[in-house]
Amino acid sequence: MAQTQKSQFISYERVKLTEIEKQSLISTIQEYNAKYDECQKMVTKKLTGYNYHTDADAGIYHEVRASFSYAVALLDLGDEHYTKRAFDIIEKVISLQDTNRMSPTNGIWPYFLEEPLATKKSPPDFNWADFNGVSLLDVLMDHEEKIPKALKPKIERSLILAARSIQKRNMGPGYTNIAIMGTYVTYLTAYLLNIDDLKEYAQKRLITFYNYTLEKGGFSEYNSPTYTLLALDELERMKNHIINPASKPMIDSLYTIGWSIIAHHYHKPSGQWAGPHSRSYSSIVKPAFYGILNQASNGKIDLGVESKPLDPKVKHSIPSFLLPYFLTPQYPRTETDLFENVEPVIKGTTYLAKDYTLASANRSSLWNQRRPFIAYWGTLQNPKSLQVRFLHDFYDFSSASFYSQQKENSLLAGINFILNGGDKHISIDRIKDGKFKAKDLRLRFEFGNYLDFQNFSIPNNNFDPIKIIIDNLQFNFQLYYAFFEKLKGHWEKGSDDNCSWIDYVVYSGKESEFDLNIIQSAAFGFTFSMGTSKDKLPNVKPEVTVKENLMNVNWNGIDLMLSIKPSFLSKNL
Repeated sequence: MAQTQKSQFISYERVKLTEIEKQSLISTIQEYNAKYDECQKMVTKKLTGYNYHTDADAGIYHEVRASFSYAVALLDLGDEHYTKRAFDIIEKVISLQDTNRMSPTNGIWPYFLEEPLATKKSPPDFNWADFNGVSLLDVLMDHEEKIPKALKPKIERSLILAARSIQKRNMGPGYTNIAIMGTYVTYLTAYLLNIDDLKEYAQKRLITFYNYTLEKGGFSEYNSPTYTLLALDELERMKNHIINPASKPMIDSLYTIGWSIIAHHYHKPSGQWAGPHSRSYSSIVKPAFYGILNQASNGKIDLGVESKPLDPKVKHSIPSFLLPYFLTPQYPRTETDLFENVEPVIKGTTYLAKDYTLASANRSSLWNQRRPFIAYWGTLQNPKSLQVRFLHDFYDFSSASFYSQQKENSLLAGINFILNGGDKHISIDRIKDGKFKAKDLRLRFEFGNYLDFQNFSIPNNNFDPIKIIIDNLQFNFQLYYAFFEKLKGHWEKGSDDNCSWIDYVVYSGKESEFDLNIIQSAAFGFTFSMGTSKDKLPNVKPEVTVKENLMNVNWNGIDLMLSIKPSFLSKNL
């Protein structure tokens, strides 16, 4: 890098990539090139199904955020052949921002050209002010001298609108990546464009997030493979650009907290990020994770896994005192976390053994981004997972709640339902009046990256113990309670190209309406233990008592209490 710009509060340098970094960036650009529409000056995306924030279902759409990312990549490459294209894209995408000061979406962008905010039916995504604001800051800080004279004031105005949208929304510290990203965008915009009230706002926002995180002992999206890495990316940007003595120590401390979360949950034998996960888009970590570990350890954690090129402007560094968790971890051990210290508390238990790891949260929803029960085993090259899900028409049902208690490799779990919870999403599509329609309801034990259940026999009795042997590991589980009003369930097994499963099918048939208000008993409970083929696992039946809609269970020295009647949403799920 070159041409450092520095003040008492911020510092930034013009991008100058090495040849290796340029070659990596070229491969990213080539992917964008294939999807670029010269006529619309935007990158296209093919949609194939449901998305929370868009009306679009399937087809080819012109994507706002990807177009910004493409433009920044073209400028970072430094090839003058692409400079005009980059600024054409930026000018086009800026024009899609809502600039109407009377509009509730002023300062944000739609997802797609084809879905303007003025006519959008699904909820707008206010995060787009944060994400796209980061891209515009990259343009302004890294390539200011290249920006056409007529475009620069448009970029500055767009940044101010985005920053003001972030300020007006004032997202609290509980939404980690947006709390950090919004702080970064407002902080840098304030100092670059000399906006005094925004400077004060950004500093107060940083202090608020810092104090909140210290009080909780970590991020709200606890142990999240998705959001912890996003948070670290934004904190690294802040470390690079914010040098204000009143801010920098807080940023450094938050960065260390992020890496501590990863270190304490890294399972070296399988190469996986052990649970429980508050938010995750995939049970198996993506190859990019290993690239980050390699870079952040200065090559000490070289797992030989190829990954997509990393952002050359975000270069991580693992605090040295945490490296032993990645290089020479001690097994077996149990990590316990207090993720939410306000009642009802959220506790995490992670048991890490040489051959496997088992983790759970004591309370959570079964939204498709949650992993309150997750096990891993296998190798870096061939990792496997076990996840518990509750499916409504074969999609994760967010109104199903998960409760558990874990002692090392044994776990006692229960699932019940809430009257005013979400369907596919925990809040965007809440079920109304406790009623929903369904063609299929099932509890699934899903074995990720494992396909061979041909020799497994379904038990004759729904409450018989189930024992499965995979890779010299034994998985034992048993239903102790399974009632959804008067429906009689049964076990099934199945598989697709990615995983196998054992399902307890609650209902499957013509579409019917279910009213949770009148259902007196809707709950499921199971015991689970895992270990090597040589381990002696618990072989005792749980003691179950039900009184006044509350079920108390004791098994293997573990106790659990669960409401069996659907009730209204409680906190911290």
